[in-house]
Order: sequence, then C-alpha cells, then structure tokens
Amino acid sequence: MGCPAELTVLGSGTSVPRADRASSCYLLRCQGTTLLVDLGPGALHRAAMAGADLDALDGVLLTHIHPDHSADLVALQFALMNPTTRVGLEPLPVFGHPAMGLLVSRLRNAWPRWLGADPSRLTLEHTEPGPTTLPGGWQAQALPMRHHDSSLGWRLTLPNGATVAFSGDTVESPELLELGRDADLFVLEAAGPDSEPLSGHLTPRRAGAVGAACGARHLLLTHFYPATLAEPIETLVRETFEGELTLAQDGQMISITPRPLSSRPRPGHAS
Repeated sequence: MGCPAELTVLGSGTSVPRADRASSCYLLRCQGTTLLVDLGPGALHRAAMAGADLDALDGVLLTHIHPDHSADLVALQFALMNPTTRVGLEPLPVFGHPAMGLLVSRLRNAWPRWLGADPSRLTLEHTEPGPTTLPGGWQAQALPMRHHDSSLGWRLTLPNGATVAFSGDTVESPELLELGRDADLFVLEAAGPDSEPLSGHLTPRRAGAVGAACGARHLLLTHFYPATLAEPIETLVRETFEGELTLAQDGQMISITPRPLSSRPRPGHAS
C-alpha cells in the first residue's frame, strides 16, 4: 500500500506548438499497471521515450475529444494494424465519453484501409459519469466537466491508496470541486492568462482558488498557453492555495503517495 505511484508529464502545452511543451498527455504507473491520460499529437512517441511503448500500456483515458487531447487516436489505431504490436496481449482499452465512438468511426471512414483496428486489439470503453473499474483493478470516478459535451474529469484511487485527479479542460463547477476533493495530486488546467481569460478554461488565479476550495494536497498546474507563461503564475496561485504546488514541465516525474492517515480529514469535515 505504501509504494509510490509515478506520474510523468508527457505534454503540458496546448494546441499551440512549442519546442518545450507538447500537447496534453500524462503517463501514470503504479504497481505494474501503466495508463496514459489523453492522447495529444505525438503522445505515443513521447510515451515510448519514457519507457512505455504500446506493449507496456494497459489502458488509455481521454478527458475529451478536442484534437490536442485525442489526435493520437489516429496513430494508435494505425500502430495496432501492424501485426508485430501487442502480440499475445489483451485488447488495449480506451476509456472516454461515448462521443469518442463517433470520432473513431469518422476517422476510420477517412482512412478505411489503415484505421480498421481489430477489436481483439483495441476496445472503446464508452464511459458515462459515475464509477468504473480500470485495468489493474484501479477504481475510478468519471465526472462531467464544463468545457465540451464530451468532457470528463477522472478521479482515480490507486492501489497504494493515493487519489489522483485529472480535470482536462474545464471551468469552475461543483463537479470540479468534487473531482479534486482532498486529492493527493490534482492535475488541473490553468490555460489562460488572468489578464485575458479564455472561454472554457481556468486561469492561474482561478485554479488556485479551486485547489484551495477542494482541499487538494498537491496541485499540478498544466496546459499553459504562451501568454499565460508570461504571467507570475505561482504568485497568482499563492493568493489562495497553500498546499504543495508544481508548475508542469514536459518530462517531469512526480511521485504520488497517499496522505498520512493522521492528516486526512474526518468524515464530514473539510481538509
């Protein structure tokens, strides 16, 4: 139970190409299970660079179907057409909103000869808000986020007892606070600058207020547009958030351990 989980930031950027920040993707490992969260362009290549090629993956979670979070669904299906990949392994499950199925069918219509991945090698797990079980027996909760009709936040309880939450793109909502409630690690977007907020996205100041309101233990802010990086992000977040704070960088590795029992909130009390 005490063994740490490990999160690797594969992409902390947005749809705007930058040399130092790829589009959204995160690699999560714990006790022999390896998951990818989001498939921005080039995600599979970056996962392989981090030691998790297709044969090492146990599953994929999508937060929504915008291209900077899902474009490598094309690369994934094409790779699984190759008979040398995932030989003898279970089908690779991709969990996401039911809208994912329509996206995949349209992609296959565009490339019918190259994206017809055999269902024995890839399964689409259409996920509605609520509890679900992930590979490795991990327990998860999917919650609707306010960004796009296909948006889901993911709250995972890891085998070591830690809780990690991924917001994807979002703005404030009761579901967002529930998603990050007392999380050991809350991966939260802060895409837009406070000086000029973007529709459908948080800013650093607003993300800090969310982290404080939900009692997250460790806040990992990510998904930065270039204009946001020009602002004093940490100063803006620290106006409200007092917990551990990390500003995501591509290639960064973070250990996730459960909150000590002595510091966990009592039932019915805020942390």
